[in-house]
Amino acid sequence: MIGSVDVYTLVLLYIGVALILAKTLGSVFEHYRLPAVLGEIIAGVFLGASFLDLFYSGVGDVFSKPEFRYPVEYMAHFGIILLLFLSGLETDVRTIKKTGFVAATSTVGGVVLPFILGYFAGVHLGYSHQASMVLGALLTATSIGVTARTMMDLGVLSTDVGTASLSASVMDDFLGIIAIIIALGATSLSSILFLIFNIFLLVFVELILGWKFIDHYVRAAEKVKTAKAILAFTIALVMIFSAFAQYTVEAAVEGAFFAGLVLRKTPEARALLRDVRALGYGFMIPIFFVHVGSLIDLKVFTQTSALYLAAVILLIAILGKVAGRAIGARVGGFSWRKSIQMGVGSIPRMEIALVAVMLAIKGGALGDPSGVVAQRFLAATMVFVTVTTLITPPLIKLAFREELKEKGKK
Repeated sequence: MIGSVDVYTLVLLYIGVALILAKTLGSVFEHYRLPAVLGEIIAGVFLGASFLDLFYSGVGDVFSKPEFRYPVEYMAHFGIILLLFLSGLETDVRTIKKTGFVAATSTVGGVVLPFILGYFAGVHLGYSHQASMVLGALLTATSIGVTARTMMDLGVLSTDVGTASLSASVMDDFLGIIAIIIALGATSLSSILFLIFNIFLLVFVELILGWKFIDHYVRAAEKVKTAKAILAFTIALVMIFSAFAQYTVEAAVEGAFFAGLVLRKTPEARALLRDVRALGYGFMIPIFFVHVGSLIDLKVFTQTSALYLAAVILLIAILGKVAGRAIGARVGGFSWRKSIQMGVGSIPRMEIALVAVMLAIKGGALGDPSGVVAQRFLAATMVFVTVTTLITPPLIKLAFREELKEKGKK
């Protein structure tokens, strides 16, 4: 029956149901003192092809059609872009300067240790040198969206730990991209230097030049006398920054975050924050987390070999990342309590890990794309990103329990 429905109609219906279910389950989770984002991800599981196919055969075929998949994916991408823009808009640059060193040291620890542990785990399990490199690379980057949203919901994003965690996650993404390039065999000095050049180019254009000219941009927007012109110009800037970041380093969310940082210095920041939050939390951001949940393939939990590999990856992904980033943060000057909070905030994996495993499969780093190793890595990656995404919100809340108690007393 579902196959007979016009795909455009199905997209509209899907978005409508997704918003209702996301907000409803988000409210339920908040009632039990859990972050709303967890409810939105669970809503996505219920609306995913893997779950719905249990009741309506053929759902997967319909959901895989480009006419359905592309609009939903694009809306989800816009959601994470708005979320990272809001994160930047709520981040004080002075706090970034103050926590910059600890963010850098924690990033190094949180990337190097999981990469090394992942590589040697792959070798121990009998995988090739290149496949083991891929395994290490999968564990380097953090899902900045889940961490930012959870900390924002708990009201701890603007703390020194929250700001340092966000900065470290941005650096994680850059290092994660470099790691997967190396794992795929692009170890030539020229390819790595070109990527590093692009990273510096992105920072120079969007942070340094952006900081210098943002006031002129906002003044120009104010001269356009029409409803919500400044908001429109702001969204335009976010999209342009995101496009440039995607073009240079294939990481649009970093551009959105940088747009928020530079707009933070303007007097209009507070009004923009209110308007963009309404647009983001009322529409786009829940769609992103529903989309994250819909990507969870329940069938992978029935594959024994994949579950064994996933268990190894999970152990390294959680303990390696928490220990690596915590040790790095402690070296950078944070107390052990704050260092552990930094480590917990680095647990979730999603975007870069999924991109990395797909690039590795398509690039032949895991052998035949339809072979046992490639499919096992794909299934194991789906399991570990699912589990880390789901466990992080309650773990972050647990890590910040003392701060939340203090806030409750005020």
